Amino acid sequence: MTRTTRFVSLWTLAVVATASAFVLYLALRSRSVELGYRLGRARNKQAQLRETRRVLQVEAVAYRNPERVGALAKGVLQMEEPPPQRIFVVGAPIEATEAKTSATAQKQAPSASASMGLSPSPVMAPVLAPSIAPPALEAP
Repeated sequence: MTRTTRFVSLWTLAVVATASAFVLYLALRSRSVELGYRLGRARNKQAQLRETRRVLQVEAVAYRNPERVGALAKGVLQMEEPPPQRIFVVGAPIEATEAKTSATAQKQAPSASASMGLSPSPVMAPVLAPSIAPPALEAP
């Protein structure tokens, strides 16, 4: 092998090694930039989810507020306090409940709830009921 041939082969090997190292560097750099962008998007999504969670927690606290529930029921859903005739004790015969309800309603004096426009309730019942009465059931 002559001296120039040897020099050319070594020079070619050096150029190929340098080009390979440069291509490897570019590949690693582009992968690094790509991962940086993905990390940025993930952090933005995390911040957005944290904000959404915070807003939902505030809403959940507001929805647990009895005054807000009552206001929504009366305003949006058009519900009102049920009359004593519509309150039934679970497990008691219907006739006994109706008699007790009408007797108790007549005996009770106006209370704080009556001054607010709410009728007194002798038994535990849902506080609000739809203002639209259900259709009467016909006997077969």
